[in-house]
Amino acid sequence: MAKREIPEINAGTMADIAFLLLIFFLVTTTMDKDAAYVRSIPKKVDVPPDPEPQQPRNICAIQANSQNQLMVRGRLMQNPDEISDKVIEFYSKNEKLSKAQSAAAMANSSHPGYNFPFYSRITMTYIDEQIRIAEASAEETENTPGALPDIIDFKWKQHAEWVKKKEALNLYGKKELPEIHVQAHVRIEVQQQTAYGLFTKIQSEIEEAIYELRNKVSLEIFGESYGKIAKRYVMDKEQSDKEKIELLKILYPDRFIEVTPKK
Repeated sequence: MAKREIPEINAGTMADIAFLLLIFFLVTTTMDKDAAYVRSIPKKVDVPPDPEPQQPRNICAIQANSQNQLMVRGRLMQNPDEISDKVIEFYSKNEKLSKAQSAAAMANSSHPGYNFPFYSRITMTYIDEQIRIAEASAEETENTPGALPDIIDFKWKQHAEWVKKKEALNLYGKKELPEIHVQAHVRIEVQQQTAYGLFTKIQSEIEEAIYELRNKVSLEIFGESYGKIAKRYVMDKEQSDKEKIELLKILYPDRFIEVTPKK
């Protein structure tokens, strides 16, 4: 029986068919991204500078122990009625010094006011510049993608504080607005065993001192007592009275801090 010859396959078009299939799969196939390497790049964070070291001169420390012994700024005090006088002295010792006098006093440890907080004096030009800077910073933060609402709110509060100081200086009617050092505060340190009567006496003496300071300058500027203005504002909520109170609070801020005594 004769062998049949196997016909040859025409492979001339196979290359064209393979090329067409390759094009088809390239067009229709989707490539998945490797999720393992997809992540958000951390944004640059501006680290605030370290706070200025606390100066002892800026602390009016009032301490009472379990034996009801009272100490104010490192000295024993027999009569609690004298606390208000010491607080007033703390606020007003360097209040009248000029910028040059304050600089000289800070460099002279024998100056009578060396161990008391000093005042800065800000002009309207300086305030306007700070308002501009604060507003630009707040707007920049607000327009930054991913900015936290708390940070945006903080920036606008800084701007509002400078606006408040501008209003205060206008109301003050002088070229400069005096401000006690930002760290200046009254620190209250009372042990748990201290008599409650002494604790409340300390609180009332501090409040009395602040009231007396504000009342004095209120009579000088507005011709009426601080108490009268504050009471009227509670009743009527007048904007003019609010501005007066804000000024008096800037001049004599009630920065009181209660701390737990160290064992």
